[in-house]
Amino acid sequence: MEKSTDIGDSLDGVVPVWARPDAFPEKKATSSPFGYIDLKGGSHSAENAEDLAQQIKTSRLGVDLVWSPESDRLLVPEALPSLRGALRERQLRFVAQDLSDGKRMSFVFGAVFLWTVWAAWNNGGRKIEALYSSQLTGLAALLLLLLGLVPLYEAWKLHRAITSPEAGREEDVQDAQFDSWLHRQKIPATYGLLGLILLCALVQVSVDWGKLEFTQSILRAGLLKRQALQHPEIQDASAWWRMFTAPFLHGNIIHFLMNASGILYLGRRTESLARWPHLLIVFFVGMWVGGVASFYVYPEKIAVGASGGLMGLLGFMLAFETLHKRLVPRPARRRLLAGVVLMGVMGFLGMSFIDNAAHAGGLLAGVVYAWIVFPSSESSRRPETMKRDKLVGALVGLLLVLFAFSACYQMLVG
Repeated sequence: MEKSTDIGDSLDGVVPVWARPDAFPEKKATSSPFGYIDLKGGSHSAENAEDLAQQIKTSRLGVDLVWSPESDRLLVPEALPSLRGALRERQLRFVAQDLSDGKRMSFVFGAVFLWTVWAAWNNGGRKIEALYSSQLTGLAALLLLLLGLVPLYEAWKLHRAITSPEAGREEDVQDAQFDSWLHRQKIPATYGLLGLILLCALVQVSVDWGKLEFTQSILRAGLLKRQALQHPEIQDASAWWRMFTAPFLHGNIIHFLMNASGILYLGRRTESLARWPHLLIVFFVGMWVGGVASFYVYPEKIAVGASGGLMGLLGFMLAFETLHKRLVPRPARRRLLAGVVLMGVMGFLGMSFIDNAAHAGGLLAGVVYAWIVFPSSESSRRPETMKRDKLVGALVGLLLVLFAFSACYQMLVG
């Protein structure tokens, strides 16, 4: 007697999970042959393909998935050729606004950056060293990059892709399928990690209430290094455990928000593709190696932040997806590489206050971990989670919880 298999089983190892027919939910019974689901989960019916295209073109809530008589399951709108014209018009409308916003923000923050350069040049005795050491100039350069130049470049790149003769190619459909599938995955480990970091951030806010920069909380649980010699009144100022509590702290709210958003994106990707044990292990190894690198490269600077673990996840996924090229579409892999380049540029512009040693250490740790643990494969199947992985992942997760609560305890009792 033959064993029955479903679509996913029959395609296992041949087609990546996000590209299988059963990767998306079945469409619900409805009297309308066409329709779409917006980004808030609302359903909208359409009588025919032309009606659906018109609704998508004018939708204010955005489009998540669509249905049609051609499939028993929901589809990404890019998968239906009849919708590509409407999608193109919709995207061009939003891209035009993004281009306008990018130009305006680039002009504003460009002017701020030039003003800080002029001020640092004059206040620093007209020496080049003054420009590199000015935190205000570095911050202005980062704001220009993140709020102006990067959005402007992304809008220009998207406009070029939309207007290209190759628009609507199969690679674009695969990229849309991957992104849609990825955002539907359950990621409890990622949310747990974010919860720990958020808990510590809330404690920091309570300890340093009313301050733009966190100071007292960092002195109590941050990695002080040689600064510990200047604070003999602080108990355990040079204790070993600070290497593991410091990654749960941040310099200010903006620092926290940037790292939290990065962990959410990379954590989702890591947990969905490489599974939850490796998310926790890589983050822990990255934050540890990043802390050690920071300790020896910048012995005079206090270190806090999850950047070591974050860069560990970035390096891990870059190497992991390179070793498993059939698991992720090429455009998605290119975005990871762009992330590495962006972090490098940010590190250069903010060298006066960004811990580049922690970034580099975490990134290298993640790459090495991926190359050691995951051999190269031509399969489209996600790696299986072994009992050993689950055991180590659980132990590391417990350590992360203990160090996060230790950070809270040290900040509160001082």
